[in-house]
Amino acid sequence: MTSMRKLILTFCLAAATPAAAQPPYYELDNLRAQQEAASRRAVEQTNQLNALDARVRTDQALLDLQVGRYQQPTVPELRYAPAVMPAPGATPKYPSIPDAALADSNRRVQAASKPRP
Repeated sequence: MTSMRKLILTFCLAAATPAAAQPPYYELDNLRAQQEAASRRAVEQTNQLNALDARVRTDQALLDLQVGRYQQPTVPELRYAPAVMPAPGATPKYPSIPDAALADSNRRVQAASKPRP
């Protein structure tokens, strides 16, 4: 009979252990409230940082505009010569079309653009 009591006592203790490991409800409520407060503080800090960042960017943009008013615009200058120099006296060969062919083409275009009866 003693071994039966030990067995029952062991089962009771094993079943009670998970329940004993859980914190009471009021502690859970306190933990949740602390988490919500920390979350609100984090959001508030993020909003403050964003506002400060926007203010700094605005101030920098205004300063850039003020400085730009008093400075002369700079024109970029070429500091190097072209890589390939053409040979002296060499002229490029452009395609040429005879004048008669151009006149004939022009006549056909003019004829095609007139309204047909």
